[in-house]
Amino acid sequence: MSYQSRMLGYDVVIIGAGASGLFCALTAARRGLSVAVFDHNAQTGKKLKVTGGGRCNFGNTHVGPENFLCANPHFCVSALSRFGTLTFKEFLEQNGLSSVEQDHGQLFCREGAVSVAELLDRLCRQAGVHFYMDVRIKNIERTEEFRVTYPGGTVPGRNLVVAAGGLAWPQVGSSCFGYGVAETFGMELVEPRPALTPLNFGPGWQMSTLSGIAVPARVSFGSASFEDALLFTHKGLSGPSILQISNYWQPGKPISINLVPNVSPEEVINKARTTKSQVKTILSRLFPARLAASVVPPEMGAKPVAQLRKEEAAWLVKRLTAWEVTPKELAGYKKAEVTAGGVDTKAISSKTMESLAAPNLYFIGEVMDVTGQLGGYNLHWAWASAFAAGQSFKLPG
Repeated sequence: MSYQSRMLGYDVVIIGAGASGLFCALTAARRGLSVAVFDHNAQTGKKLKVTGGGRCNFGNTHVGPENFLCANPHFCVSALSRFGTLTFKEFLEQNGLSSVEQDHGQLFCREGAVSVAELLDRLCRQAGVHFYMDVRIKNIERTEEFRVTYPGGTVPGRNLVVAAGGLAWPQVGSSCFGYGVAETFGMELVEPRPALTPLNFGPGWQMSTLSGIAVPARVSFGSASFEDALLFTHKGLSGPSILQISNYWQPGKPISINLVPNVSPEEVINKARTTKSQVKTILSRLFPARLAASVVPPEMGAKPVAQLRKEEAAWLVKRLTAWEVTPKELAGYKKAEVTAGGVDTKAISSKTMESLAAPNLYFIGEVMDVTGQLGGYNLHWAWASAFAAGQSFKLPG
């Protein structure tokens, strides 16, 4: 893009060169709009390159509003309905990348997360997107158009898109910048908090010696329930089932854990009553011996199953299927996959992602109060919200 056209301003200025920002830039540029993207990082897609353990869990074969948390539960419906579950998969395939489906419908890029980020960067540049990287925005103001001021000058834009992400993963440059822009233009926030994060139990965590043990489990809080691996850590609990329930957990309240989701402990106990087996012996057949020794008091563990009183057997069954523990806190943003809360969607168009209070101002991706479950849903929301905004900008002239 020429120096003269930049001075005249862009059709779209995007704050954030992550997943949603890049896909929005590409969508808009391919429609013939002039687009500029700002980011304080030196490289585009910095967080995207490490998602999914570097494998990029870019989507899921089953995506619906029920997979997202939002103060407005119907907000996601429109954007999701216009960006199908396999749309991004097809986009990757059209551009030479392939995918693989794994447990729970999770879709991963075979070539890895770096390949996805580099593809989006390359396609954006080919479409004429101009990047302002490794710059700190000093001010954003609006008269007839938006004006983004940075140390190198001021860039005007007809439309401004905030794709600045949330607070999760500060180690890759996450910040609260997007929230500040929202508040500048009169938008309200739903209190941000870490999401998809381990749960810590504080000093004296009685299960700290079990660190490294992982077992299948069903973890519940209220009406939310997830069955997947559970991992014991030095500070508390982690693993997919715990990350999922962290989105729903409320401080000061217990979570319920079923340590034998695929076994009937009543049947196990009844069968063992005809043997001389001790309680700790039958438990060690269900999960690692170290965990078995920690689940019940030593005196019960040493007791023959045949000698269990009715109330003791009932206690043991409850301990195995509805073990209640109360976390002290969420592990925090450094361990969180994403940020829950953010820009309140009540003042955002669900069809276009445009602010209802400030025309031509858009919010996409993680910066909004839309949080997906574990399994590719958050990246799917990045693509879907970016596509909704990118398709909605009015063409010049």
